[in-house]
Amino acid sequence: MSALQNNLSKYSIWLTGLISLVIIYFFVWLWRVEDTVNYTVLDGDAKDYYAYLKAIFIDKNLGHQDTTPWYVIQTPSGTINVHTVGVSLLLLPFFLIGYVWASWFGYEVNGLSAPFEKMISIGGLFYALLGLYFIRKLLIKLNIKDAIIAGIIPLIFFGTHVLNYSLNEPGMSHVYSFSLVSVFLYLSYQVFNSGERRYFIYAAFVLGLIILVRPINGIVLGIVPFWSASFKEFTERLKEIFFKKTRSMIFAGVIFKLTILIQGFVWLAQNGRMMQWSYKDNGLYFFSPNTLKMLFGFNGGFFIYTPLCFLLMLGFIPLFKENSYKFFALFLFLLFVFYLFSCHWAYTYFDGLSIRPMVDFMPVFAILGAKLISSLHSKFKTVTVSALGLLFVLNLITCYQYKAGILPSVSMNFGKFKYIFLKTDKKYSKVLGGCNDLLPYSKHHPEKSFSYESPLGDKEVFDYKDKEYGLAFQVPALGFNTSKIYIKASLQRRESAVNASLKALIVFSIESEAGDKSNTQYIKLNDTPSEVCGEWQQWNYSITMDGVIKATDKLVVYVWNPEKQNFLVKDFKVDVYDYNYKE
Repeated sequence: MSALQNNLSKYSIWLTGLISLVIIYFFVWLWRVEDTVNYTVLDGDAKDYYAYLKAIFIDKNLGHQDTTPWYVIQTPSGTINVHTVGVSLLLLPFFLIGYVWASWFGYEVNGLSAPFEKMISIGGLFYALLGLYFIRKLLIKLNIKDAIIAGIIPLIFFGTHVLNYSLNEPGMSHVYSFSLVSVFLYLSYQVFNSGERRYFIYAAFVLGLIILVRPINGIVLGIVPFWSASFKEFTERLKEIFFKKTRSMIFAGVIFKLTILIQGFVWLAQNGRMMQWSYKDNGLYFFSPNTLKMLFGFNGGFFIYTPLCFLLMLGFIPLFKENSYKFFALFLFLLFVFYLFSCHWAYTYFDGLSIRPMVDFMPVFAILGAKLISSLHSKFKTVTVSALGLLFVLNLITCYQYKAGILPSVSMNFGKFKYIFLKTDKKYSKVLGGCNDLLPYSKHHPEKSFSYESPLGDKEVFDYKDKEYGLAFQVPALGFNTSKIYIKASLQRRESAVNASLKALIVFSIESEAGDKSNTQYIKLNDTPSEVCGEWQQWNYSITMDGVIKATDKLVVYVWNPEKQNFLVKDFKVDVYDYNYKE
């Protein structure tokens, strides 16, 4: 019995893995059979991270990739990927197993068939469990009881969006960053507390991998002061490391440089240059962060869609009582993470569940959670544990909503959040509409290229009864070449019956001279299904359209009423901005 009690945390990791395999089987591998959503583990940015493996082993065109996908950048001497090679590197063993599997058993050897997708799922779960394993090892070093560690492990995995990015979207970078950050925290603790050379070398290698996966996560070095009990101790240990462990530091430095040079050699093979800047049309607004919106906004807000982490931050209270230096070291680090991530021009991080990059630093919340639970006395324990349990269940519901298409990945607001809160019935899948893209990144935002206001103004109305088409804005030829335009549209809508405009759409279309309409987006006219009728409602839309857009292309924005239902529209306005990146 004693041995069982002392190994509960090990069993907790094993149980988490087994439950995860069941979830993967039913909610990932079999999900497409039900055809609830059009799903693949390589959706969105996951295609970008994985593209290195396809380019090398399948297409054999590392430096001459198809430039149609947005993430492929054409340079004078070859193509490069906007993202770094780290995820592909970590998935390489699983990809090779998928390759052999597909070759031997008659599947398409295209990097996307069932064997490849299944191995990506297994790879994502492997790295998630590796991260949990090193969180366990770290918490043991921090003198956390085994029973508490056993509770923290499923709490962090199933109670936060680590669940989604490990099982539902394993092709994204975040579960790999979560794993590597967990490993690095443990190794850096050992560097500061044991001084053994092997930990220097291991930590340097893992730090290099962290940067290869997601360069900005190099900020993980900022947590190192937390491993000391005071600022004086921290500076003394730094002196010891630099002046008494010089050889270890040199070895570590060499290992770190060799690791990050992998990216340089990949770029060299692609277009002959070892140094690239692939984020030319992305950037940070250091002097205008959106910290509160990133944390508490309904459009992806971290604490809105991962509320368990807000409760775990109460762990700062016992940490302050235990050691004020450690409190400030960890609090300032987390505050800096919040600040830096909210400086990103797209502080919602586009499509995704909650704020995606916070998955990478979930080991910090594991430490806070362990401190919180360890400090609980009997009168508070029941309340706190109950609250943790409720938020745990809420996250499971949220992840299911996201998977089932009930919770969209972009353009949320309070009205939409309220409409689908705790809803799990399939009738709520894909019922939300509207679009609210953030302004693209630019050092100097452009003036309007085109502006349109309905000749009806805001007094006269257009009656869509028995009409499929009506109000529209059209530019026969844009007159400029660009890679990105940003469109703002607005209108007022009144229904004659509840949900008369439920199937109505606002359409944004860029059409080539030859009539190709592949760059077309259809947006539901209403944010949510109506609950009342007879009142005017204001709807605002903003959308970014990327691609190779030519001066001869036509732009059309219009309201489409495919079922010819009875509703009125007035005050239709459209503004168009050219956000083509200029050096």
